[in-house]
Amino acid sequence: MTTSIRKRALTVLTTAAVVTGAALTMGAGSASAAPTASFTVSGMASDGSRSIVIKTGGTTAGTVKWTANGDKLTAKDSKADGYGISGYVTANPYLIADTGGHNSPYTATAHRNLAENKTYTFWACIGSNSAGLYCSKVYNVTS
Repeated sequence: MTTSIRKRALTVLTTAAVVTGAALTMGAGSASAAPTASFTVSGMASDGSRSIVIKTGGTTAGTVKWTANGDKLTAKDSKADGYGISGYVTANPYLIADTGGHNSPYTATAHRNLAENKTYTFWACIGSNSAGLYCSKVYNVTS
């Protein structure tokens, strides 16, 4: 009788694990729907500035730009496709410019006085809360 209870308990636990795994896999489907994009990054300018152009479907969806003179991060959403454009710089705390939640065209700016001649990392993303984000590689910039 004890063996039968153990087998039943094992069956119930196994079934619960399978159902939980299936539910998590189905839920992950929405996050994997992030837009596919291409990113074109400029070379770093002599002052440490840099920009990233984001394209979807062959047209420009937006641009993220770091301007070293003024320590300014700008994200510009130029395509009404339901996705926002965001840019990030690893200052402490991070500088984030995000167009999410606004109708296109829209430009978001973040700025703060940062220590001069310091290297930071910089990247751009496209996406939404429901679709997830698709991001560029990470690049160096300076202040």
